[in-house]
Amino acid sequence: MPYSQRKNNLIIRIFSIGFIFLLMLPPAVNAAEKAVIKGFVVDAQSGEALPGANVFIPDTYIGATTDMDGFFTLPDLEPGSYTLRITYIGYKQKDLKVEVSAGKPLTKTIKLYPEALEGEEIIVTAQARGQKAAINQQLAAQSIVNVVSSEQIQELPDANAAESIRRLPGVSIVRYGGEGNKVVIRGLAPKYNVITIDGVRMSSSNPNDRSTDLSMISSTMLEGIEISKSITADQDADVLGGTVNFKMREARGGEKGIGIRVLAQGGYTGLANAPNKYSNYKIVPSVEGRFFDNRLGVFFEANIERRNLTSNSFGANYDNRSNDLENYVTRSIDLHFVPRDRQRINGAFALDYKLPNGKISLSNFLSSSKTKLDDRNEVMDIEGNSHIYSLNHSDSKLSLIHNTLRYEGDLPVFHTELSLSHSYSETDNPDDWEVRFYQVPANISQFLNKANVDPRNVAREVYTDAASTNLYTVSTFSNFAKERSLTAALDLDFPLVFSKQVDAVVKFGGKYRRTSRAYTSEVFGTNATFISPSAQGASRMIIDYFNINTNDPTKIPLSFFVDGNYPYGDILNGEFTMHNPINYDLAEELVRFCQANVDEFAQVSGQEAFARNNYLSTTNNYNGDETISAGYVMATVNVGDQMKIIPGVRYQQITTGYFGVRGQQSPLSYQQYYHPDDTTSVQTHAYWLPSVNVLYKPFSWFDVRLSYSNTISYPDYIAIIPRIDVTTSGNIAWNNYKLKPSKSANYDLYFTFSGNTVGLLTLGGFMKKINDLIYPWRFSKPGYEAKPYYLPSRDPSPRLTYNISTYINNPFTTNVYGLEFSWQTHFWYLPNPFKGLVLDVNYTRVFSEARYPYVLAGANSLSNIDTSFTDRLVHQPNHIFNMTLGYDYKDFSVRVSWLFQDDVFTGVSQWPQLRSNTAAYNRWDIALKQKLPWYGFQLYANISNVNNARDESVLQKYPDIPKSLEQYGMIAEVGLRWQL
Repeated sequence: MPYSQRKNNLIIRIFSIGFIFLLMLPPAVNAAEKAVIKGFVVDAQSGEALPGANVFIPDTYIGATTDMDGFFTLPDLEPGSYTLRITYIGYKQKDLKVEVSAGKPLTKTIKLYPEALEGEEIIVTAQARGQKAAINQQLAAQSIVNVVSSEQIQELPDANAAESIRRLPGVSIVRYGGEGNKVVIRGLAPKYNVITIDGVRMSSSNPNDRSTDLSMISSTMLEGIEISKSITADQDADVLGGTVNFKMREARGGEKGIGIRVLAQGGYTGLANAPNKYSNYKIVPSVEGRFFDNRLGVFFEANIERRNLTSNSFGANYDNRSNDLENYVTRSIDLHFVPRDRQRINGAFALDYKLPNGKISLSNFLSSSKTKLDDRNEVMDIEGNSHIYSLNHSDSKLSLIHNTLRYEGDLPVFHTELSLSHSYSETDNPDDWEVRFYQVPANISQFLNKANVDPRNVAREVYTDAASTNLYTVSTFSNFAKERSLTAALDLDFPLVFSKQVDAVVKFGGKYRRTSRAYTSEVFGTNATFISPSAQGASRMIIDYFNINTNDPTKIPLSFFVDGNYPYGDILNGEFTMHNPINYDLAEELVRFCQANVDEFAQVSGQEAFARNNYLSTTNNYNGDETISAGYVMATVNVGDQMKIIPGVRYQQITTGYFGVRGQQSPLSYQQYYHPDDTTSVQTHAYWLPSVNVLYKPFSWFDVRLSYSNTISYPDYIAIIPRIDVTTSGNIAWNNYKLKPSKSANYDLYFTFSGNTVGLLTLGGFMKKINDLIYPWRFSKPGYEAKPYYLPSRDPSPRLTYNISTYINNPFTTNVYGLEFSWQTHFWYLPNPFKGLVLDVNYTRVFSEARYPYVLAGANSLSNIDTSFTDRLVHQPNHIFNMTLGYDYKDFSVRVSWLFQDDVFTGVSQWPQLRSNTAAYNRWDIALKQKLPWYGFQLYANISNVNNARDESVLQKYPDIPKSLEQYGMIAEVGLRWQL
């Protein structure tokens, strides 16, 4: 058995024994000496739980916040009489006198009444209920967080979890085919943010970096969402932007028997030239219930959906002329028409059992999606005066499994939380292929090295002739990436009382996570192209098989493969035109013929036409492990009922061990790739990370929150795999396996105003000072001076100067800072018909200053950097504005959302005219719901991207010149929901 597996098994045994031991411990020995108040806080009208309600004894430090079931506990009280005060934004404050005795827990169900004008009917509408829950949970948090409540998710559900959080302040999302799949927090890219389920990190779904695909998570499975923008010592510290925690649903408290819900919807894709416009659907059945006197909870939900994610896109490649800092040169443009079909199955299964002094729970989440796309694209290469037509086919599968076993309870001395979790993700592309045709000349040579050419003019002038366009390459690709993580965590806390005004809860614990990753690929393709004489043998076989009318074996015309009935339609609102669509069936038949005749091609001297590419099938493969161990200690110090101070320190260590390929390319590496220096590199990095959070609440309606923390971000996998790739022409790709994690000092200051009328209004600022941020770097070394970056078993040529591409830690500090404003309120105090209005508006202004070293031809060192330029971080927006206006009238609800996002930095370059950012982005969404008078039915509709907004990136100095464009159209969905 390998050492890593034995170590994993040992860790599991240790935590399993400890878990059983903790369960066998008797209740706290001093429980009989103290009094306890337990209870639920509920809505007086509906009986629904009020999570985040504040229950406390005035003028003391004693208090608690209700959980998702509205449950609270006030332990370790001296016997006697007390006045409990219960507050919940949007509801009337309640004072309740109670008397408690030693050894006899007092249980109360406390009913709160909604705030209303005197003499008016009290109504808490659907959207108002969700907003109030989010407000109160945010106020109850110990750090700076934003919340999407369960009620907000369930009442008007979004397409997926990414869409549910995009309306929060400081958040923007990255889209794929129009579907949100990754999150940017405070201008920091997805790889700098952490995604967790019930506090346990999800496995990365990207083989190159640490980002996670959020589109896998269905919002209907969630109890709530929290984004933590500051951290305490008990949280994972490897995050620069923020932590998104998805709380999986459990069976609702108080429900006995079985509850059944079914959701069924159909959808329409509004992109003008999209095929199968009515192919979207979603079916979501769920069952839940509580049994055995409410102790056992069972929840199950499945999600089956299909989405048409067809898109049109444009891209351009620009360059500069010599040392010209003003003018750009257009090198090439590409157009894409991508029918994209995604089918996804999600499942969640949760069990929980309430113990006398705690709870044990098991949650399981499974997601599997299959995405099929056929990318027909055209490339117009000005430098080569060529026009290339391609059809790229991909069938990809993304799978995720997440399991967590958790115990939480009160044991002698300590309150204990113990968890064991498993997370697994895999990305599988078993059968991707590409067919390319090549036309030259293309009538675009007049644009070569011409300054400031509008790329649209290139597309208008390009020559299109299928008869003079010939088969160029046939390629097939398969790749597989997987990641598996095993995590064990233990948290213990106990109270300390210093006086009637000062107490503390001391918390300490640790975490161990072991992650294994692997990536493999297999590539077959064309080495010399089908227009080369060396591929004539294979070309003749193709001509004979398809009975193509041509006498020249180097010219297999595109005209034979054109699908004359394929409708391209208007590309990007008619700005561009695409030509000569390749017939899918004929292209696939060509690919299968090449696959079936690899050996025959070799026998007729056509192996360079289609054969295994041993270099590409080997050079990027890797596997390895990461072990992260952490321990912390912190305290929550209450000074009266006005101040809370949370100091802490965390020690976090990572050990990485990755295997990478080291070899040398040559003209023959296509057939036989020489890589004798493959190696495994082991590196360890450890950090002490202090933090402190302060909450000062001088008035019931106002508080100030301050936070200081130190966090880190581990390097991308693609940067630290110990890969070396040397070419005979003098280029070296040298991954820097000694990269240090980036480290950030984070500062936050927030002012919060809250009340039954104002709702929740927050104004805050943040600043991050990031050191050792990782970025690509190039330098050169002559002859033997390149030896440290060369293959260990060989010597570099003394006649060559080697150009070395790698990654380094930026020696300059990167500063990110900004302001966030948010206001959430319900206009219950206005006269009819306006009292049904619910408003949520937020604005974020982000700034960043990143110094990027100039990449100069004369650079001759890995770390000696003399000059730099300053710009923003990639993905950093300047402005984000969200406004959501909801309206409820009786059983009808409508929500209108507006997103404005401007000037997201998308392209770094030392040449100012080549830097790019997004154009202004305006997007409108509408959601509607109507309860029907029959058996718990609801009718709902969602219209996303009503105004047909598209993603646009432009050159900074030339805002009318596009760098990239993508259009995916409006999506409309209509569904029926039934609840028993």
